[in-house]
Amino acid sequence: MTKRAARQKVDEILKEQFKYIYKRHTIDINTFQLIFQMDSRTHELRMNFCFQESWCDVVCFISPTSLTPGTDEYWEALQCVNYVNWIVKSWGRFYIDLYGDLAYSLRLDYSVLESMPREARTELETAVDYYADLFVPFLKVCQGKESFVQAREFIDEIYSFYFQ
Repeated sequence: MTKRAARQKVDEILKEQFKYIYKRHTIDINTFQLIFQMDSRTHELRMNFCFQESWCDVVCFISPTSLTPGTDEYWEALQCVNYVNWIVKSWGRFYIDLYGDLAYSLRLDYSVLESMPREARTELETAVDYYADLFVPFLKVCQGKESFVQAREFIDEIYSFYFQ
């Protein structure tokens, strides 16, 4: 599959019963971004698609950046990210990058887009699902309004089915 065919396949996947409403912005020929409104008046969720030779990198992150590396909030947020990664079982993973973005990363190989388009759509929706659950708690931790312990209590409550 070529980059062009992969871009078209992702467009098809997003148009075929994608469960979230978004705005789309083209950045360049190999990159576009989806913007989702979340439960915040100051921040939104962005999902970048960057097409390479045989895969598409998808990065979902809170915008604008709400975390400053090296602060106490950074370490609290890092604990949250590690805790959520311990619980969730999906193709992607949360991380904090060098700029302070709390992000979710997913790599979709073109063979997966071609042979498993429904599963690929599910994984894209899953990235937004996690943020639908965790956007406000993540934002509160990043801004120093809550601690990891407080966020962990919320995470335990909403993901308690993982512990049964």
